[in-house]
Amino acid sequence: MQHWLSWKCGLASVAASERLRVAKALQELPLVKQAFWDGHLSYSKVRELTRVVTPETEHRWCEVAQHLTAGQLAKLVAAGRRATRQEDAAQVDGRSFRWATDEDGGITITVRLPADSGAAAVAAVRAAAKIERGVKLAQTQADAFVELLLGRSEVSVEVIAHVSDDGHAILDNGNPISTELAECLSCDGAVTTVVDTPEGPIERDRQAAPNRRQRRFLQRRHPTCQFPGCHHAGTFDAHHVIERAKGGRTKLNNLVRLCWLHHRMVHLHGLVLTLHRDRTLTVATADGRAIDRPIPITDFTVDRPEDPNRLGGWSGQQMDLPYVVATVLGG
Repeated sequence: MQHWLSWKCGLASVAASERLRVAKALQELPLVKQAFWDGHLSYSKVRELTRVVTPETEHRWCEVAQHLTAGQLAKLVAAGRRATRQEDAAQVDGRSFRWATDEDGGITITVRLPADSGAAAVAAVRAAAKIERGVKLAQTQADAFVELLLGRSEVSVEVIAHVSDDGHAILDNGNPISTELAECLSCDGAVTTVVDTPEGPIERDRQAAPNRRQRRFLQRRHPTCQFPGCHHAGTFDAHHVIERAKGGRTKLNNLVRLCWLHHRMVHLHGLVLTLHRDRTLTVATADGRAIDRPIPITDFTVDRPEDPNRLGGWSGQQMDLPYVVATVLGG
């Protein structure tokens, strides 16, 4: 069907697939289908609605969609999607840093980050950027990025996550996150409970983040991350062994030092931590298997090629690029 639409209607394959998806979804959404037919909803709005609307919720979504622009509706749909811990774990696994030299000699940097650390990085760049007349915002933010990266500028930012009673969690910028990641963020930060009333939202409870004294103790007592086998000695998170949601208190006998990566692994993979009296830490999976078990060493042998010279004369050393350039291109 996608190929037929592409042939008869002149659509690209991706656009044809998207229209087919929307058409199939509309068969189960009579209210959205009728609003589309009557001209109350544009195709752009219908395309977004079919991503999240169900027969039980389409009445409410149709009413809201008519009072929003297509761009606003797209943001609302993105924020209304429920993220899973598998998706958040995939974001952690998929984090990357790449750079490439352009034809004119400039450098293009591509960084992929998980939603929470990405939101913090964007907030830091925006806070450090200095708006100047006649300078494009993208250029100003590029300058701020370099200043932050090289340590010439410092800003203080925070990532705010909103969690409702039904388990829906989003960041302040609208990105959905899993409840497990929201628990991870609240583990090292402050938590405020807000209750909606007819008079407006009322703050019922506030739990402070681990204080400086507790963080200094963790840093002195444990020079590196306490996760078995990790020796990360940089910045760290203070993790509650017994989670706050289960009654865990922000006391030193309930706090351990974890690096950014292992703190998220604990929450996203449901790992079980046990803090002993001597402050040693053991970690196990949800079914009780210890993860610090010894890993057998496997010998890896490679047969030598019959004719090594056929592969070239490189002997494995790193290329001294300035020297080679001067030798080859120096005339």
